[in-house]
Amino acid sequence: MCREEKRNAMHGPMWTALREAALELAKTPPRVLIITGTGGHFSAGMDLSPRNPIFARLAPAAAGSDVPAMRALIEELKSTMNAFADLPCVTVSAIDGACCGSGLELALATDLRVASGGAFFSLPETLVGLAPDVGGAVRLTRLVGRSRATDLALTGRRIDAAEAERWGMIDRLVANDAFKAALELANDLLSGAPEASRATLSVIRSVPELSDADAFEAETQAGIRTLLSGEFMEGVTAFIEKRAPRWKPE
Repeated sequence: MCREEKRNAMHGPMWTALREAALELAKTPPRVLIITGTGGHFSAGMDLSPRNPIFARLAPAAAGSDVPAMRALIEELKSTMNAFADLPCVTVSAIDGACCGSGLELALATDLRVASGGAFFSLPETLVGLAPDVGGAVRLTRLVGRSRATDLALTGRRIDAAEAERWGMIDRLVANDAFKAALELANDLLSGAPEASRATLSVIRSVPELSDADAFEAETQAGIRTLLSGEFMEGVTAFIEKRAPRWKPE
């Protein structure tokens, strides 16, 4: 669901559509998923209009100091972000234009980010008395470090795509048409063996949460899982025969 007239600002129906899409994709995940916006923007973030059903829930909860209601809303929105982060496939954000607030939090929940030169990024929540509380503060800090996360989140300032690339916030910067570049990246990602790719992705995602010993054990288990799949024999045979591997259909 896109809202071009509002730079794809996220309102209640959009959050519902995102959550339902993530749950449906989890049933039969693709190997690569690209998330993008339309109308020249990824997303301007949360729609703060009083007509937004999310705002209609948030305002009375804040006014009444209703902590359970506030927690329920934050956890609900955060679960949508986590549903994309937990998909067992590579997720890629293709970013043009605005990527701000909860829009940036969604992009940070994906594995890779491709942006065009006209993209810009911000976490402006503190400027309106909110916190980036649906994964943005945590994921941004893990990605770019504490100092840069503090800079972006506490000033609310906007950075352009070139600065975001220098920070390591985006992985590929192209002149224009981020979606086309993301499709090219997806084709590269699809060249690897399916089980080997899934096992490797699982290890990479788990590393920040594990001790060195547990991370190395997870890596070993991924290697065994991949060898048991039979992909190695096909890969070596294809290499010897100088042809493209014919991976098993999924």
